[in-house]
Amino acid sequence: MAKVLKFKEVSSDVEHRMKEFEKIRIKFKADVKKAEAKKAVAGKEGKGLLKSISDFFADSPKTPAKPVVKK
Repeated sequence: MAKVLKFKEVSSDVEHRMKEFEKIRIKFKADVKKAEAKKAVAGKEGKGLLKSISDFFADSPKTPAKPVVKK
């Protein structure tokens, strides 16, 4: 009889943990959706100051300069 009682306790504990896990999973999914929505509203992700400065100096101009024609 003691073994049956112990099995019920374990089963109950497992059910309780599964319910807790489901709550955590739902909360996590909601947090992920909020983060995606926030990122979509914000638009492009920020680079950071040092990355922006290095990109500024590393990038070539978007439009090439007109070649100089000598006569």
